Amino acid sequence: MKTAVQFGAGNIGRGLMGQLFQGSGYQPIFVESNRELVERLNDRGEYPLFLLDGYTRREIRLIISPVRAIGTGQEDAISEVISSCDAISTAVGVKSLPVIAPLVARGLVNRFQNHRPPINIFLCENRLDAASLLHDVVLCHIPDEMKPEVEEKVGFVGMTVARMVPAPSSRLGIDDPLLVVADSYHTIPYDQKAIRGGEPIIAGLKPVVNFPAEVERKLFTHNLGHATLAYLGYLKGYAYVHEPFQDPFIDPLFDQTLDETTAALLRKYPGDILPEEQREVRKDIKIRFGNPLIMDTVQRVGRDPLRKLGPEDRLVGGAHLCLSQGIFPAGIAYVCGAALSYDFPGDEDALALQRMIRENGLGQTLQAISGIEPQSELGQKVMASYADLQEKRKDWVR
Repeated sequence: MKTAVQFGAGNIGRGLMGQLFQGSGYQPIFVESNRELVERLNDRGEYPLFLLDGYTRREIRLIISPVRAIGTGQEDAISEVISSCDAISTAVGVKSLPVIAPLVARGLVNRFQNHRPPINIFLCENRLDAASLLHDVVLCHIPDEMKPEVEEKVGFVGMTVARMVPAPSSRLGIDDPLLVVADSYHTIPYDQKAIRGGEPIIAGLKPVVNFPAEVERKLFTHNLGHATLAYLGYLKGYAYVHEPFQDPFIDPLFDQTLDETTAALLRKYPGDILPEEQREVRKDIKIRFGNPLIMDTVQRVGRDPLRKLGPEDRLVGGAHLCLSQGIFPAGIAYVCGAALSYDFPGDEDALALQRMIRENGLGQTLQAISGIEPQSELGQKVMASYADLQEKRKDWVR
């Protein structure tokens, strides 16, 4: 049986890549830092995955088997499986890529010393520069004489992942620490230009030639839409992201924000993002985000507002995309005002954001975290939206 090494056995590692690898004839081998999780996976050799389909509103129960797991401290074992495997993927978070880089490098050295074929490393990290980041830090750990061979035979392949993986709910009636619950979406665009050797035969993977265009499409359609539902939904007292679609105030704003970024994406990438395809993407996410089976909380989707208000992230990045294409992002500016209002007590970032606003003022905070000049047209619209939401919220919370 072919094998695939998956760095990270968390929500995306088990909840997506484990399924895709197993369904394509690979045995997933997870490399994981959580010792308890490693032991549980090895004890059982399998884990349950429940898929909640937005189109049929059905629950699909799968068992992913057989699987293995290796702790990150088992460096010899990791090197050996990388030496002989048929694919590698990561889902560890961009900040952890430098942590796994020495393990990847050692395995690649072992692999090519044993004259093994080229290998691709697929990154489920949802950032445009994730592949180049891992490439650079791995190369730092490769002996100089082997660097040309690694450059030639290793593909560092970016991917965009749109599968939603909420926390398992008690409504499922199962108390299992290995259970992963996810929506059923499994089309994963990847950077075709980065592939080494033959094209991968892995179900769900979709090659794209202009990968930056696909990253922006995902960030400014899927992620921006999700954030719109979360931040406005939170302010109106909703618990789950599917609920705001029934709200006569929020639903039109959701469409407005995506109308703005859709127009900008079509202007910026006329040969890569086609109108009909983009319409289908938007139709799909509305069905999936509106799936009541998922019960994804507004707090989970809205967490880390400081990051999500960053200059290049889904909100402000989407606004800058629109401005670059001659479109004023009034809807996105309103959602930025909602994100600035996010004050969930269980989110440290949200509390830090509110402290910054209290201590430094809204304009200075906006400039510090988003790079938006308070006196600019966009800055004025964001601050006016914030003020409007503060007034509206008084009525919403009664």
